[in-house]
Amino acid sequence: QFRMGEPPTLQSGDQSILRRARGWLFALVLWGSSLMGGIYILFPMSPLLFFSPHNWRRLVDRLVGMWVAMPGGVLQFIWGVKVRVVGHKIEHADPALIIMNHRTRLDWMFFWTALYQMDPWLLVSEKITLKGILKYVPGAGWAMGCNAFVFLDRSFESDRTKLDRMIDYYADSGFNYQILLYPEGTDKCPLATARSEKHAKEKGLVHYDYVLHARTTGFVHIVQRMRKRGYIKWLYDVTIGFGDAIVQSEVDMVAHGLCPTDIQYQVVKIPIDSLPADDEGLAKWLHAHWEKKEHKLKEFYSRENPDKTTFPIPEGGKEFEMTDAAFDGRIFVVTFWTFVFVMWTYFLFTVNYVGWLALLAISFFVGAQKLYGGIEWLSIKKAEDFHREMKKVKEGRNGTTPYLNGNAKQG
Repeated sequence: QFRMGEPPTLQSGDQSILRRARGWLFALVLWGSSLMGGIYILFPMSPLLFFSPHNWRRLVDRLVGMWVAMPGGVLQFIWGVKVRVVGHKIEHADPALIIMNHRTRLDWMFFWTALYQMDPWLLVSEKITLKGILKYVPGAGWAMGCNAFVFLDRSFESDRTKLDRMIDYYADSGFNYQILLYPEGTDKCPLATARSEKHAKEKGLVHYDYVLHARTTGFVHIVQRMRKRGYIKWLYDVTIGFGDAIVQSEVDMVAHGLCPTDIQYQVVKIPIDSLPADDEGLAKWLHAHWEKKEHKLKEFYSRENPDKTTFPIPEGGKEFEMTDAAFDGRIFVVTFWTFVFVMWTYFLFTVNYVGWLALLAISFFVGAQKLYGGIEWLSIKKAEDFHREMKKVKEGRNGTTPYLNGNAKQG
């Protein structure tokens, strides 16, 4: 059997109630655990944000990282999802930028499983750039804000300052992070594909079948800002492909119980010093690299045996498989957060003060959004205030300015 092109995109149809129930269960467990975790775990720790920003950052990174390990477990237990990861290991102790093609709106969640198989610490150190509207999702949005994900408005004029301030926050935090960026700007849905084709035709660019044309402005700005702060050692190029089916959005997954079961990742590690130093050179490099990614995906989807569709292992790389210890950890994480969801939901309806605590937590998170633009910006402001006070104290002692940067070991 010979297949040329991507596997079918699954959409709503005559799914059985049982299949749809999988999607409903998935959404209930993930959203419910994020909501209860935000209210009854993250909110009670919020005083640290004001009195010890460094410990707030450390603790939240680990707690949210522990939750991030959950979706992959639920995907495996409900749908039997298998993720294959080949290539070079992403170093959690080194600051880096990760770039990846954005085939569906679910890629970031599938990528958590890839990171978990590679090194569970990466769930603590990875930060994602994503649509600004997601910060308003109760529970999940609050947790992502606490974890200092980068919410963007998709307008560079307004995003430039946000990116600079967030990268500075990372660099000054004392921790090293890997920032995930989708240079295409959006997932390759039919509408985005049509826009990309129109853009390619107007600009005389090559038409792509498997990727959208990469946007260079944000990529160049992030690389140069991280370079300026001495906060980037590697660029990781990640390519995602699907072996059996494509599910475009969370609506198809939740409402119709649809999910791919064979997801493939290839990771290539690139020293940042090997990239051009100037803005124009970086933009040209990204365009050329994305053309190579198109060819890589064309080869991936052109197999004589579709059941054996895999990415080749790059030189110096390997395959990262799920170890027994990691699988046991996944069981523990799913059990723990399910218990958190069930227990606090029960207490919410049976214990009066638990309801009042929930109201207080909701007021805190909503207030942070209204007054500061989100809990992440409140965190950054308090960290900046703390650094300024420390600077004044040290200058008062010896007349010198401390060098505060984030090149500390993670973990």
